Amino acid sequence: MSVRIMGVVIFVIAALYTRQAGTYAITFGDVLGPTVFPIIVGIPMMLLSASLVVFPTGQVDWPAPQRMWRQLAALAVLVGYTLTLEPLGFPLATFALIALIGIILGGAPWRAVLLGAIMAPALWALFDQLLGLPLDFLGELFVAD
Repeated sequence: MSVRIMGVVIFVIAALYTRQAGTYAITFGDVLGPTVFPIIVGIPMMLLSASLVVFPTGQVDWPAPQRMWRQLAALAVLVGYTLTLEPLGFPLATFALIALIGIILGGAPWRAVLLGAIMAPALWALFDQLLGLPLDFLGELFVAD
């Protein structure tokens, strides 16, 4: 039964993902536009999750409660990342994401913070400077109107 429930949950997420991708519009870039890739991911995801509902197989072993809490904490950090990306800017939000995920996964806090401090500006430089994808260095909170 839990395979079918998970199939329904994944199907709903994929359907919402695909629907939201169709609303995204941008005036520059690829001729096909930015909606093609999410649709290419979303439609097979819906089909495969529907197959879990129609043809469930196997037995599901749920993880221990401690692992479930870690997974929920990681999910909360990822949702928080999406909510803080614009206000804080890419480097600061990414630093927090990397540091918190490292701590949640059981790493030493000082190593997680150090990794975040190195990786966040490096990722910003890679995407913004080398690949030419515009990312805000400073978020809305730090820019004066």
